[in-house]
Amino acid sequence: MDDPETTRKFRADLGAEYPFLIDADRKLTKELDIVDNTDPKHSPIPIPYTFVLDRNREIYKIYDGWWFVGRPTVEELRLDLRAVMSRRPDYSYQRAWDEAEETREDAFL
Repeated sequence: MDDPETTRKFRADLGAEYPFLIDADRKLTKELDIVDNTDPKHSPIPIPYTFVLDRNREIYKIYDGWWFVGRPTVEELRLDLRAVMSRRPDYSYQRAWDEAEETREDAFL
């Protein structure tokens, strides 16, 4: 929600290597309808959502973080990213796991 300069500084301070999305004019926030207008004194307030995107930038999962319990844990995000990565044709982790499982099964035959 911040302006580009503030967002770049925040990103640098975190040491984040992933892109931050900037919606300083709040067009996308309104288009996605992620705004709370229930408090007339502080409206509009953007609702903190977390979107897990696949490599085509399609939404895999959405977390509605308005309440603390709606925000994803690190473990939930790790599992989501593993699921998204497993869709990639060049992701060998799952293939290696399956081959190791076959080897373990053969050892008991």
